[in-house]
Amino acid sequence: MSEFWLGVLITLIVGIPGAYAMALLANMHTPRLAQYLQSRKLLKTHKTKQQALRVFNRIKAFHDGTSDRYAFYILLTGSAIVCTIVASTLVLSVVFQNEFPIHYSFGILILFAALTFLIALLLLSSIYETSRQLERFDDYKAEFEQRWGAIDPKT
Repeated sequence: MSEFWLGVLITLIVGIPGAYAMALLANMHTPRLAQYLQSRKLLKTHKTKQQALRVFNRIKAFHDGTSDRYAFYILLTGSAIVCTIVASTLVLSVVFQNEFPIHYSFGILILFAALTFLIALLLLSSIYETSRQLERFDDYKAEFEQRWGAIDPKT
């Protein structure tokens, strides 16, 4: 029973001053932390808007005819084909080793093949998104302006 009361006494000796110190530090540093988090949120929102504006300007250039969309399509398609060839080559090289279960180094190759295949799918989906946004450019522009505000203050 004496160990119990010793534990209570140590808890009171350490706990009360510790809680008081944490309360003081929390009150002192909460405004700084809140300001930091708010500035980080604004910075991230600004970066996201700049990235969306870059994509919009590319789509607008394709729509206006100032940039060639087919060169963009060929670049993305070529990259997707290269990624697919790399992925299939890695998978075939692992399969033809005929050692099942496979060694972990071959597992890493399969993982890398899956990653390159996912990159190929991402490239192909970006081709689809670009063509869809070009086909319905007016709707895309309206959605963009609704989310990020007016693009051209002159119009």
